[in-house]
Amino acid sequence: MTHRLSGAAALAALALMTSGFQAEPARVDLPPALVALAEDAEAARDFDYMDLKDEGADLTGFSNAVYRRTAVPDSDPRCLTEGEAVLQENLAAANAAPDRAAFDDDRAAAADAWSKFTLFEEGLAHGQRATEPPFKSVSDAYAAADAETDPRARELLRRTARDQAHSHAWDAGDKVWGVLSPGARARVMARLMSATCLIDRDNTAWLKADVAANGWFRISTSGERASSAAWLMAQHADRDRPFQRQVLALMEPLVETGEVTRANYAYLWDRLAVSENRPQRYGTQGRCVGRDRWEPNTLEDPDRVEALREEADIGSLDEYQAHMHRYCADFAG
Repeated sequence: MTHRLSGAAALAALALMTSGFQAEPARVDLPPALVALAEDAEAARDFDYMDLKDEGADLTGFSNAVYRRTAVPDSDPRCLTEGEAVLQENLAAANAAPDRAAFDDDRAAAADAWSKFTLFEEGLAHGQRATEPPFKSVSDAYAAADAETDPRARELLRRTARDQAHSHAWDAGDKVWGVLSPGARARVMARLMSATCLIDRDNTAWLKADVAANGWFRISTSGERASSAAWLMAQHADRDRPFQRQVLALMEPLVETGEVTRANYAYLWDRLAVSENRPQRYGTQGRCVGRDRWEPNTLEDPDRVEALREEADIGSLDEYQAHMHRYCADFAG
């Protein structure tokens, strides 16, 4: 099971996009000068961010404000534009850099690191094998896609393999690009966030069109791997809640006939409930409440949650919570 931070938590942490973190970043408005940069990528590249830092500006607040621009009123959230992505990356890098020289060095180090990751991911997509976790699972996913005879399932599996390569980079990217300074890492994480959003956007569009034409991926016809891959793609379709609701409705009757797994249904049920500010059923969504301390969001029926989790075959809440604590190692309140 892959975990990624979703929604507001990405604004606060530029970290793991798990299936259920919720956090509310400080509300700081983006000043007009930075709004202009968000709309002009070239100007955003040339701007003196360290001068802004020397003036005592709230770079973290500004970074969060850039992300809030993507929450378009009366519409689904969108990905950062090129200008916004450049602005956010440089704000994060300046916030982490101790001085101007380090800021410049971090820019070069991040470019090299991102190039390494891009080449690594392309290699996996073309049959290069990773022998150690977590990227071994990405190699296995690409191999399964290459062995698939159904073109529909093959495309699905290749898309989710790429999704997983980027998801694993949050935790294990240093196995590819090495140890980075805080500023260089902030840049790489910003690029990873932007790239992940674009992958999710494209995958959602593909899956919507495919499901409209062919229906849901059933275990009996497409296999469990493809059915779970389709679920994962829907799970990451956070910028299209109506589509997630549609998928959940498609999955519900298929749970009873064994055509989708109860675990996949449980995770999507909770993810959608929390996004709509409703109590969750299975306790899969939560947030950091302290360093190394994760807790689930509000439960629909706390007394029944363990029975429901057992029915969904997703382990006890205590076991899940112990696993999720590690995602809160850097929580600062």
